[in-house]
Amino acid sequence: MAILLCRSSDRQGSIMQLERCNTGLFFSLLGTPEILAASRRINLKGARQQSLAAMLSLDAGNTVGASRLIEGVWGGRPPATADAQLRICVSRLRRRLAEAGVPGMISTDSHGYRLAVRRDQVDVHRFTDLLAMSREAEAEGDCAEAVRLLRTALGLWRGPAARGLTSPLIRAAAMRLDEERVGTLEHCFGLEIRLGRHHQILPELMAHADEYPFRERIQFQLLTALYRSGRQVDALHTYRKIRKKFTEELGIEPSHLLRILERKILTQSPELSRFYVQEARISA
Repeated sequence: MAILLCRSSDRQGSIMQLERCNTGLFFSLLGTPEILAASRRINLKGARQQSLAAMLSLDAGNTVGASRLIEGVWGGRPPATADAQLRICVSRLRRRLAEAGVPGMISTDSHGYRLAVRRDQVDVHRFTDLLAMSREAEAEGDCAEAVRLLRTALGLWRGPAARGLTSPLIRAAAMRLDEERVGTLEHCFGLEIRLGRHHQILPELMAHADEYPFRERIQFQLLTALYRSGRQVDALHTYRKIRKKFTEELGIEPSHLLRILERKILTQSPELSRFYVQEARISA
């Protein structure tokens, strides 16, 4: 069965489509790296083969130079025979893909190697495209559609990006992706609170607030969602726990915005019940 996502823009008169078919090829880096062909996993032997596949899929559709691939596979201290070993790695990866029924996916030219797949066949690029579609929906005032697209994008994740790969080049890309995921989650929570879905997201919000105790935006959203769910006492108790963690572990107070929010919760400010107040709009 194919999974099809469409986003229409009346202003632009265009339709954007992202499609993933179970009969095709899919490269996944948002978690432990893996390749799926017709929904069946292709086993990659060893970190080198996984790193090579990761480097090619991060720049899918474009030629990646041999020197960059060597850096991505071996890091800053490649062996003297790296060029020859890279050719062997590419040959083995081609063989694995051909054995899985998808030959001819890696091409070679004078500049390097190219993975011949569409953006929607790589979860990293699919994630990025879904975020762009969500921003478009939000700009058009369709927050519910924006949330749907964000949730679809977040659903692509299976764990930390490129889990298990240690190359500095890949780790740097993975760290950027992990940060983008958390930022996307925060933005999604904000839209869902704005839509009045604070009850539904509270369990997930609590879990992520525990996971990221010093990300003040998530803590802000948790306090807001608790208060709007009729849990003023819990919101105040949670703020005190946040403050204790900040002062004991970091030696600082929570941000000015969190302190203002705590005062508004304490005084039952009507502002918090009428609408979702974005962090930057709270005034003393």
